[in-house]
Amino acid sequence: MTKQEFQDLTGRKVTEEEYRNIEKMYYAVPNMDKHEFCKRWVQTGNNPLTIELTKQVILLNGMLEERNNEVDDCHDKMEELAWFLIGKADAYEDSDFYNEAIRIVGHKAAILHKIKMGYHLWKEDRDYIKDNLK
Repeated sequence: MTKQEFQDLTGRKVTEEEYRNIEKMYYAVPNMDKHEFCKRWVQTGNNPLTIELTKQVILLNGMLEERNNEVDDCHDKMEELAWFLIGKADAYEDSDFYNEAIRIVGHKAAILHKIKMGYHLWKEDRDYIKDNLK
């Protein structure tokens, strides 16, 4: 929503600074269309409680985004660990390494990685492929 759209929908003129704060409020409620938002803003938008709650929503959304980025980073690191374990399992014929990699990424992903890297498929891999290609 643009500043002009907001002003047209609410019938109120706002400064650029006021609109930046209004826009933050608007983005803090992503499931509300602009018409509904403007209607509600006319009712409560200048309320100090609404403004403070919006600030908290924006802060918490930022924190949630940071945590989601951390989760994505952890997922990537776990996947890298699984690929490392598969390589070690292949080099040392160690089923403990391989079973841990399977626990992390799943048997299908582990087999696909082994094929991609040219590693030897074990009997349990061939059995998995046979059982899942039916």
